[in-house]
Amino acid sequence: MRSNVARKLERIETVEPEAAYQAVGRVVRAAGTAFVVAAGAAEIEARRAVSCMVEPMAGDEVLVSVLPERRAYILAVLERESSDVSVVLEGDLHVKLPRGRFVVGAAEGVTLASGKAVGVVAGELKVNARLGSVLVESLSYLGTAVQAEIEKAKVKAAAFDASVERVTQRLKRVYRFVEEFEQLRAERVDYVAKKNMSLRGENTLVTAEELVKLDGAQIHLG
Repeated sequence: MRSNVARKLERIETVEPEAAYQAVGRVVRAAGTAFVVAAGAAEIEARRAVSCMVEPMAGDEVLVSVLPERRAYILAVLERESSDVSVVLEGDLHVKLPRGRFVVGAAEGVTLASGKAVGVVAGELKVNARLGSVLVESLSYLGTAVQAEIEKAKVKAAAFDASVERVTQRLKRVYRFVEEFEQLRAERVDYVAKKNMSLRGENTLVTAEELVKLDGAQIHLG
């Protein structure tokens, strides 16, 4: 005894060429860009409709719409044994909200992957995280102001070059350890210490082209 689906398919081909109907079936396999759906005793080769963003899988129960000339489309994935869902689209995807906010939430994590570029444009950008890791091969930053409040920072680099017009630092303690060589070249150098200033070395050389001046209440040499 033939099923109702088989009789409907035969009626579409003969009596009602302009009719369309819907059926519930189960995906058997993928056939290129289409899917083979078993609906009763008939097997329907159907493509995924544009509005059906979920990619069907073998074993899914789906809703199929059969149009004239045996064109068929999967309108929706009704049930699936697995909880995994893949949204597959061809071409560009635009999500527009004239009003309201767009929120993405996930308990295990969110990953953004792109073979080319990822762009973020916003009037204000906030990032809050307990741990952070950034790996960038080449970084370029253009801005007018940077304000950072850091409890502890560690930077390890093979080379560090900076070109700035002015640097102002207010520090409580500074420790510098130079293993090999340090050089300072400036038009004028001014060091002021409220209490003691100490210069120590195995050899200390002071050279001036015009004047060397020592001024103090007491001067000890030797």
